[in-house]
Amino acid sequence: MQTYSRDLRERVVAARSAGQSAQEIARLFRVSKRSVERFWRKYLDTGAIEPRQRGGYRRSRLEKHDSKLRRWIRQRADLTLVQLQERVAQELGIQIGTTALWHRLERLGLSYKKNAERRRARPARSAGGSPKVAQRTKKLGNPKTRLSG
Repeated sequence: MQTYSRDLRERVVAARSAGQSAQEIARLFRVSKRSVERFWRKYLDTGAIEPRQRGGYRRSRLEKHDSKLRRWIRQRADLTLVQLQERVAQELGIQIGTTALWHRLERLGLSYKKNAERRRARPARSAGGSPKVAQRTKKLGNPKTRLSG
C-alpha cells in the first residue's frame, strides 16, 4: 500500500472542511472512504495531516540492556539463541523473537555457539558416487559398471 501525498491529504481535508461527505470525497479523489475518515480524524485530533513514518530503523527493545547481554555471553559463551531469549524474558521481562535477538547480537559484534551436531564433520563421499547410485547400478547388472559384489 502506498502512502498518499501531502497534497492529496490537504485537498481531502479542505473538501471535508467545506462540508462534503466522506463518500463524495472518496469518489472525487479515488481513495477509500476509510482513508478520508482517517485523514479527517487525524486533522481534528492533531491538526496535522502528515503520514506516519513507514520503514526505517526502529530501536531495539534490548538497546538499554547491551551491557547485560555482553556479560551473559561472556559468562556463558555456549548460550543458544533460544536460551538467551528465555533469559531475556525471565530476567528483563522483554518478549523478543530470536531473529530480532540475533540482529541485536550482530549489531553488538557478538556471536552465539552453534548446535554441536551442526558443527560435527560429515563423512567424505566415496569416489564411486553416492551409495544409492551404486545400489541402483548393481541391481541393473550392467557389466560396464564393473562393480563387484
